[in-house]
Amino acid sequence: MIKTTYLCLMAFCLLAFSPINTSAKSNTVIVQNQIQKVRINFTTPQGYVRQLLLGFTPNNAASDDFDYGYDALNIDDYPDDMSWMINNNPYVIQGVGAFDISKQYPLGMFLSNAGDIEISLSSIENFNQAINVFIFDALDHTFTHINDYNYENFVDEGDHINRFFVTFTNDLSQINFSNVEGLHFLSVADESPLLEKTDIRYLSHTKELYVKAPNLLKQIDLFNLQGQQVLKIIPNQNTTKFRLKHTFSSGPIIVIATDLKSHSTKKILYAY
Repeated sequence: MIKTTYLCLMAFCLLAFSPINTSAKSNTVIVQNQIQKVRINFTTPQGYVRQLLLGFTPNNAASDDFDYGYDALNIDDYPDDMSWMINNNPYVIQGVGAFDISKQYPLGMFLSNAGDIEISLSSIENFNQAINVFIFDALDHTFTHINDYNYENFVDEGDHINRFFVTFTNDLSQINFSNVEGLHFLSVADESPLLEKTDIRYLSHTKELYVKAPNLLKQIDLFNLQGQQVLKIIPNQNTTKFRLKHTFSSGPIIVIATDLKSHSTKKILYAY
């Protein structure tokens, strides 16, 4: 399918996000003084592609609010689109302060057509060290590590606000959502009384799925992010621990462990 790319070129934003030469006698650019960029692409149900840019400014020259010269408003009127959301307004370019792993940046998805969408990482620029970039889906309560795997899902038509976020860790306890209204995460008591005690991990050194529960295990189910069951496991009787050699596809998986008291614990793992 031929994909058409949405382009939005605004002179003041291009100027603000241009590389800076810190030496009059040299063409060498010091990475620390450049704006660090994260570019993501959104593919609509019709196959069109929207490009978005997030820029981290040195010395906190910009903020999470609107900053003239750093943020570019989305002035297009397409039936299916996605934007950065700043004070409830859509932007295609967002300039913010220095990179901070605790920050999250909300996306607004506006669909006239229900269908399969995709969010992918286009590039990461001017970082001294590699960073992780995730799409957090607050509805499904899942993180997708888009450095390696695109976020793909079927999304209904409508305006989807406060559902999708760009984050830089998949640990909710490290992410600050205090500026997002109406967002609620299940507490330990809400989700399962066993959540603190049931241990679900991927052991990278042995490439095994590891489950340890306080009660006898009844069943372990593995799903992909599309909700399709890829494996159903009935452990041996009278066991609270289970190990499974990695024989499934690499990538994010949803693991649900159920004990004999029908208490379930759900966790997202990244197997490789």
